[in-house]
Amino acid sequence: MSEAQAAELCPIVSREQSENAFRTALNLFVGRGRRYSSKEVQIATGISHRVIDCFRSYELGHVDYRPLHMGAQMSLMRFLGPEFTSEWLKIAAQVAFHKPTGVDIDELEEAARDLLGAKGKAHHPDSPGGREITPDERAVLDDKVVALRARC
Repeated sequence: MSEAQAAELCPIVSREQSENAFRTALNLFVGRGRRYSSKEVQIATGISHRVIDCFRSYELGHVDYRPLHMGAQMSLMRFLGPEFTSEWLKIAAQVAFHKPTGVDIDELEEAARDLLGAKGKAHHPDSPGGREITPDERAVLDDKVVALRARC
């Protein structure tokens, strides 16, 4: 690939899109009437509440905009948790969850059997779509996959 061709490449998620998604997620959790004030977040993460408020309030290019470096973003994700992180990751079509400890193997088995049973019914010739999975069946299976992953 030539340098000219490489220069024309751009990421599928731009820096601006990523920052806007992070800002949107942050504004769901931090600020007046939200779960945390910027000062509470400062105490928990060590990130200045002024930097947090300037990032939340102004977009890239504004004179009062303040960027959040990767360490600050990671600190916010760690403090605000997977619900916040999943909001940000929507732009990448992904979700986050806490790493489980003390997995209940019986619950895990039950969720796995539930998923496999639903999958077997969806592929049965007598199911609404025959051997093909219908959109309604896919939605049910997707929910069961999420339930299974949440127990892992």
